[in-house]
Amino acid sequence: MIAAAVVVIALAVTGVGVFRAAEPASAAPSAVLYPDAVPKTLTDPDPKSVELGLQFSSSVGGTISGIRFYKSKENTGTHVGALWSSSGRRLASVTFTNESATGWQTANFATPVAIKKNRTYVASYLAPKGKYSVTENGFAKPYTSGTLTVPTGGGVYRYGTGGFPTYTYKNSNYFVDVVYTPSTVTVPSPSSSTTPTPSATPSTSPSSSPSPSPSPSPSTPPTTTPPPVSTALNLPRIPWEGGSDYWKKFRATDAAGWDDPSFFPIVIWYNGISNNAEAMYDKSVGINTYIGMDKSTPYSLFKDNGVFWIGDKLNSSFTDSSTNWVGNFLDDEVDGRYSPAAGRAHLQQLVDSYAGNGRFNYANFTQIVMSTDGNQSDAEQYVNNYTDAVSADMYWYTIPYCSWTPYRGDTYLNPITKANCRTSSSYGKTVNMLRQRDAVDGKLQPIWNFIEDLNGGPGPSAPAVTITPAQLKGSVMNSIINEARGIVYFNQSLSGSCQGGSILRQSQVTPNFCGAPQIAAAKEVDALIRQLAPVINTQSYQYSFGSGLNTMLKAYNGSAYIFSMVDGSSTPGSRTFTLPGGITGSQIEVVGENRTITVGANRTFTDSFAAESSYHIYKITV
Repeated sequence: MIAAAVVVIALAVTGVGVFRAAEPASAAPSAVLYPDAVPKTLTDPDPKSVELGLQFSSSVGGTISGIRFYKSKENTGTHVGALWSSSGRRLASVTFTNESATGWQTANFATPVAIKKNRTYVASYLAPKGKYSVTENGFAKPYTSGTLTVPTGGGVYRYGTGGFPTYTYKNSNYFVDVVYTPSTVTVPSPSSSTTPTPSATPSTSPSSSPSPSPSPSPSTPPTTTPPPVSTALNLPRIPWEGGSDYWKKFRATDAAGWDDPSFFPIVIWYNGISNNAEAMYDKSVGINTYIGMDKSTPYSLFKDNGVFWIGDKLNSSFTDSSTNWVGNFLDDEVDGRYSPAAGRAHLQQLVDSYAGNGRFNYANFTQIVMSTDGNQSDAEQYVNNYTDAVSADMYWYTIPYCSWTPYRGDTYLNPITKANCRTSSSYGKTVNMLRQRDAVDGKLQPIWNFIEDLNGGPGPSAPAVTITPAQLKGSVMNSIINEARGIVYFNQSLSGSCQGGSILRQSQVTPNFCGAPQIAAAKEVDALIRQLAPVINTQSYQYSFGSGLNTMLKAYNGSAYIFSMVDGSSTPGSRTFTLPGGITGSQIEVVGENRTITVGANRTFTDSFAAESSYHIYKITV
């Protein structure tokens, strides 16, 4: 402890974050920066219980050993400090004891918490009777000192008896602080380049309080999630590869934050980005990862916009330390382009060439790996021997296959009837069939699934079949329900009246583009995935809610989540669900639909599905 410098974000002086050395009880006091810093408003008159916090990140790894906050004499009651991940997972908490009447209060966690570089965290404390210290506009611009950075609007709050704070008010600084030990320490003296201009004279009226009824713009809803609490059902779990923790085994994805439960891979196939505006547009649709890119694309476009690249080194701007370069793309449809022996040799050569670079290996295959025709060992080896994440492309809505005579749907691991071939349920069956192949060697990997943006046909000779917006959303959701761990959008339209080489980009630059409704649908379902990613990234339970249903059951943060669609052997309409034991709630929230359902006798409820692509997500208290 004495050998390592300990840095503290002390949110004070001129209403901004400042840094000082901690003063361990076992060591002589270290140097202190801005020792006379105090809030502009010592006591805000707001009397309501509120969680007050600070967003911060570090350019190097380190540990957080405790929480500090500035206290006025009116800020009474039991104060509890907490450290959170950016997705709202509570990493540690501590109750403050032996507080002084005023000034900085410090409480140390029982065990220090390791943090990763360039990852956002939130430190907070509960002021149960309000009357906290604050400076408005204290974080009107980012503030960096040493290895730590507080972003613009880094002060956050949440009314209530505790919980993950996400709201902001006038860039306020609520004087929350962490005791931080970096793995590499740099503590520069304050300078004009790092110390923001002092804020204006503060108001002491109630207007300086956080807004009691925060109302974010409907176009930009909060994407953060509440802190998880212990939630479990007495049911068997599905086999799984580990969810978000799976990505910790790869140096690249671990550094990039793919192990964060709030992250879910939403990938696009061959969509170039040439400037920040294009990258930000793609992110607004939900895209966070790319496969296929022009060789001239600079790495900075990925890094600056927080998106990721899977593939080879595009140019000299990519280096071994490029954190947003996360994966190796082995090849596409090798099973359809090579003989089995030649295909396996080709993939092994690629795997060998990438050995030791810290990135995961990904490949996409054709429907051949799902077929019962031919040597089953060939399909099993393709799926199991080379990849760390795997997918197959089969565009059930738009390719000619479902119209063939004779129809061959009985040749799959999971037979698909002709009547239900062009349905969302077929996409879920793709995921299930890949998982069956993947399970042969006893080791599981993430299964991703391809979805067509518009037309997935192989060329102009294909029938002019277009996926509708509702079908696009349904195919994505059925893939998720069947445990897909990533979605990949096929971004080209090769047949029909609305064709293009990059449907996503054309939707951005072409007025009244014919594919815009499909991109709008992708944006809608992608936003839902991002919202529910911490739920989706948990291990599901094995349970059947009733006949004619395709469901996924999760438990998270005190609630059960039931993702549901009709299955691939029946028609849409009304369905009755029977809840498992352990779910005690009587009211069901239908997520995103602004309605509720009352649980009936014998723990049942009924709902209707208007089309085969319709889906509902139910949330109910455990």
